[in-house]
Amino acid sequence: IDVVSTPWNVEPGGNQLRTMTYTIILNNPLTGKCTTATEKQTLYKESREAQFYLVDAEVVTHDVPYHDYFYTVNRYHIFPSSEQKCRLRVSTDVKYRKQPWAIIKSVIEKNSWSSLEDYFKQLESDLLMEESMLSQPIEDPGKLSGLRRRRRTFNRTADTVPKLSPQRSSGDGGLDDKGDTAGKKKETENYHTALIVVMSIFLLFLVLLNVTLFMKLSRIEYAAQAVYRLHLQEEKSLNLASDMVSRAENNQKHNDQAHRLKGVLRDSIVMLEELKSSLIMLQRTFDLLNKNKTGMAVES
Repeated sequence: IDVVSTPWNVEPGGNQLRTMTYTIILNNPLTGKCTTATEKQTLYKESREAQFYLVDAEVVTHDVPYHDYFYTVNRYHIFPSSEQKCRLRVSTDVKYRKQPWAIIKSVIEKNSWSSLEDYFKQLESDLLMEESMLSQPIEDPGKLSGLRRRRRTFNRTADTVPKLSPQRSSGDGGLDDKGDTAGKKKETENYHTALIVVMSIFLLFLVLLNVTLFMKLSRIEYAAQAVYRLHLQEEKSLNLASDMVSRAENNQKHNDQAHRLKGVLRDSIVMLEELKSSLIMLQRTFDLLNKNKTGMAVES
């Protein structure tokens, strides 16, 4: 919705370029209800009118998490299949401006591919609607003008027109398709809810580990300061006193402080290893969730 487009401009290389801005309605609890997008379309000079068209569209979404890390590229190839028909072939990919963490990358790709699938399903539905309206038999010129009026009405109220199924069926078949769609949506929502719960639990666990690690580091800092003060006192005692008993006592205190510092460092190393293990376990959990989701998609 809210589509704004610039006119086609011819570039020095011969390609034509235009920019579009619009708002996309999203159905994802992790990304919000809608997002603004900027699409840069390039019509290549190799395109020939009434023969074939090749257009690349670079789409950047602005209101989704980590939007500055990635963008999508869609290639539209339109070519004739007969005298009265043509074919549209679309290929798409997710590109990265900078590489995120593995966990963030998996979330970006999962949400991006889901949104792209919904987008092109909507495009397919709109094209099928347009095809069905164009293929209606016309008996007199009056119906032609009526068809054109209906097409303009459809363009203004596209959001309220129900989607057409790619394969038309009647009776119980349509109800089964609706039931399957509702079941898939419910499974997707359950998966997203479970993913949010798992992520929240692991984030809470990581926060607790970080707090514990901070306390350990505070103990290290305190122990280091104590050793430094003891070292200063030892230097003063060596300059002012030559008593061997006092020096032995200072050496014993120094050894005790060093032993305590070694124990704190050892505990901190253990905490860091636990933090590393928890991060590895978190990554494996997300990989397992992705494999399960892929398996469910293949089975459906």
